[in-house]
Amino acid sequence: MKKGEESRQRLIACAARLFWKNGYAATGISEILAQAGLPKGSFYFYFKSKDDLAVEVISYYQRILLDQLENISVGKTWETFVDGTFGFLLSSSEDTDFLGCPFAVMGMETAFYKPEIAKKYGEGIEKFRDLFCRVLLFSGLEPSHAETLSSRFLSLYQGAILLGRISGNTSYLTEAKKTMIEIYREYCVFHKIGKECL
Repeated sequence: MKKGEESRQRLIACAARLFWKNGYAATGISEILAQAGLPKGSFYFYFKSKDDLAVEVISYYQRILLDQLENISVGKTWETFVDGTFGFLLSSSEDTDFLGCPFAVMGMETAFYKPEIAKKYGEGIEKFRDLFCRVLLFSGLEPSHAETLSSRFLSLYQGAILLGRISGNTSYLTEAKKTMIEIYREYCVFHKIGKECL
């Protein structure tokens, strides 16, 4: 990787962590540069604006969260996937503050004053629903059932993560994991569907 691209990626990674923890509005360009160890005035060599950087940060969040969940999902039915997903989230927060879902954090903050940025982060959240749907399909559910449950599970998942960030209490994640498995089992038994319920 060339030095310029390396510096650009360092800016993205530093901005991603600061936006996620402190908020988009509260994070200044000078703070990002300081964290990245780059000189003042170099920012506009890499990005047109802070908004431009915020859009580029999405790929960073994709790598550290969504790609991990994609890897966890390979060849897994719903219960095993949920167990692995929440295991990953809980282990990731053991030595640091639980920051929640970066897509939701950035999406909520920018929803009213930066709607175009918020829209892109909303698209990231939809990828969770799509992933849930694919795992449910692999678990033996018909598309209509998988669509219904994936939307419900997205709400439950994001709600638990939001409460975890607000309270600093990861027990919301443990409870969400349990609930997502229980709802899945009850739904499969009622409809007589799913590999784990037949």
